[in-house]
Amino acid sequence: MVFGGALAYAIVRYHLAGDVEWRHFPLFILNKATSLAAVVFVSCSYLVGKVIHWHDDDKALRLVVIKFLGLTGFFLAGVHAFMSLGLLSPAYYAKYFDAGGRLNLQGELALSVGVVALFFLMAPAITTLPMMPKAIGGQRWKRNQRLGYVTLLLVAAHLVALGLEGWLAPSGWNGGLPPISLVAVVVALVPLLVKRKRVRDERQRAKDR
Repeated sequence: MVFGGALAYAIVRYHLAGDVEWRHFPLFILNKATSLAAVVFVSCSYLVGKVIHWHDDDKALRLVVIKFLGLTGFFLAGVHAFMSLGLLSPAYYAKYFDAGGRLNLQGELALSVGVVALFFLMAPAITTLPMMPKAIGGQRWKRNQRLGYVTLLLVAAHLVALGLEGWLAPSGWNGGLPPISLVAVVVALVPLLVKRKRVRDERQRAKDR
């Protein structure tokens, strides 16, 4: 459902409202949908129990849902990375390359931050394995899980490096639809804003005691 929604949005924006030829659907468009779906899954994994109230009466089942969302997001992020490497060329992404065919500063920043984000996402993904909480201890396990917030912040930085220029020119948006990178950065920021509000509320309650 999530991937289907992301794919439908990509088709409408880039094929129907835009000028991307259908021959670029198998990789270029699927990659866009995959990247958005990955961000949605990872973000939702940090919203379950906070904003998304699924299985609040069953903590074990809720944890299964969180693990499923997080691992699916990690898998899709990995697929997105491989697909992007296959597309990485001036023919597809001219604005990220200089006249000599090398990545420019914008391209290198976007790529390097994306790689670091995927690296940080490995920690919460690996520590979802059943034996990990006991193997590394509860506190260390929680710290590793919180690295997902760092990942989302890095994802937001990755997306800003990729698409800020296009975001600032809404007159050029295909069909008036915002770029997928802008949609994804909004999705990535939601858990960070929710986390910040929860921390602020907890501090306020501590002061009121």
